[in-house]
Amino acid sequence: MSGKRMPAGTGLTRRDIVQRAMAMAAATVLAPARFASAASGAGLKADPFAKLGVASGDPTPDGIVLWCRLALDLEDGKRWGLSEEAYIVQWELRDLDAGGRPIAQTGSTIAVASNGYAVHVEATGLKPATRYGYRFTLGDYGAEGETLTAPAADANPEKLRFAFCSCAEYEFAFPYAYEFMARDEPAFIVHLGDYIYEAAYDQFFRKDMEPRPNRADCENFTAGRKRVRWLKYDRAAKIETLSQFRRRYGEYKTDPRLQYAHRTRPFIMTWDDHEVENDYAGEFSEVVEATDFLQRQINAYRAYFENLPIRLSTLPVVADRRQLYRSFDFGRLLRLNMLDERQYRSDQACGKGLRGGGQAIPLASCPDIESLVDRDGSVRAMLGEAQTRWLADRMATSPARWNVLAQGIVMAHIDSRADCNFPDIKTEPMIWTDGWSGYLAARQQVIDIMAQHRDKNPIVISGDVHSHFVTRILKNWKDAASPCVAPEFVCTAISSNLRNYEPWLKPGGGNERTIVDIDCRHHGYTICDVTQDAFEVTAKRITPDASVASIEDAKSEVSYTYRVAAGDSEPRKI
Repeated sequence: MSGKRMPAGTGLTRRDIVQRAMAMAAATVLAPARFASAASGAGLKADPFAKLGVASGDPTPDGIVLWCRLALDLEDGKRWGLSEEAYIVQWELRDLDAGGRPIAQTGSTIAVASNGYAVHVEATGLKPATRYGYRFTLGDYGAEGETLTAPAADANPEKLRFAFCSCAEYEFAFPYAYEFMARDEPAFIVHLGDYIYEAAYDQFFRKDMEPRPNRADCENFTAGRKRVRWLKYDRAAKIETLSQFRRRYGEYKTDPRLQYAHRTRPFIMTWDDHEVENDYAGEFSEVVEATDFLQRQINAYRAYFENLPIRLSTLPVVADRRQLYRSFDFGRLLRLNMLDERQYRSDQACGKGLRGGGQAIPLASCPDIESLVDRDGSVRAMLGEAQTRWLADRMATSPARWNVLAQGIVMAHIDSRADCNFPDIKTEPMIWTDGWSGYLAARQQVIDIMAQHRDKNPIVISGDVHSHFVTRILKNWKDAASPCVAPEFVCTAISSNLRNYEPWLKPGGGNERTIVDIDCRHHGYTICDVTQDAFEVTAKRITPDASVASIEDAKSEVSYTYRVAAGDSEPRKI
């Protein structure tokens, strides 16, 4: 059978689930209007901004999102150590590019307990390509940061630098990459998902498991490495409630390296799986018998939008559904298409027994992987019909020299027959069913869109696998001589566990044409320098590693740099 599962514990359709979850998140926009008598914060005896910091995001030519969340005590899951139900938070923007740094805008908004005291200010009427300082105040306390608007729509910038990253598990290593990335002065940072992890370290890497013996070609990069810190809260099981998700975001945000990046650079975000649950697919849990997954998903979605600097006006209301996938234009130089590859996808193919989620299986053993339709008649989707049509339109109408598809998982066709989890290299192609290679027909739709618009210079950026990769996305994945439609650049993890993928690149691994380069030995991030003529990508690694005692003991070094010339989809090392 195809392994298709019905949503557990409810008769809701996928549309019902998505609308309900997103509408609850969007309700945070309307909630402040109910609190005309909010407190001024005059009686506060501690700084409500210090614990979680401030942030900005979703830059446009005339606007930016400003974010903060008030908290004094993360253990208090209702009031977060605050005494009042609602507070009036003041904010201001200063033009840092103008002499005297004049105030550009001021305003006030309401932080309420019902949305975890999160604040989203969508400032508009700003100047394009301009640095702004922003500040929140409450009572005697304040917090400030810097941000940057996008170039004007008709501008032709000579150059643009941005960064991208993913996978920031709290306990395995320190997220030094966040601060180093911000200090490289990108105009914005793209986060491709796994901003938080829903489970504690021991739930992913059990202490009582027998260590897997290494193959001769499979050096263990992290053998003997101990975690660098422990989560303090909600360690017993995967988090489920809204308070737990809010607390998990809060605990991650106490990290000074993450706070530095958010305070100094605008973020553009999408999610992958761990913001909800490992390897979930649409409304399907990785645990087949889960009866509480839909409510957990709703809680997770709401906490995601509360805790990140995302433009809430893009979220749905009951009568007008909107979505997380969206695009950003940086003049006529770059269009950034942020995709959502979790919310609309079909269940992974050929699940077995109670095992949901991804698994490595022989390609030949599962016809559903190559089919557009399951044997039960369901379309095998990754992005869904609406998002796929949207992407085709974004590509067709783009005035930009470069068009980037940003999403969580590796898009190039990867054969995992040489994976180090196998005691021997397999003799047949192996597919990881949670990746794009587990949704071959859906992936071909996206490849065909890029192929149709190769003159728009498509570039794919991805995360998820905790390794730097450079790959080729081929027009026909079955033909090693097929032309490269687009290069793909995959970033390593900010701080999640590392794995040895080097055998994938070696002869006999099945990826000789697909994988161009790799660095799976380090944590890090990726920098992109874009001009009209070239798209240069530099993979950065944290050395000696991200487990050293302090950021003063670490360095950011170059793993490799690749250049893609306009009109040529081949990535070339420089």
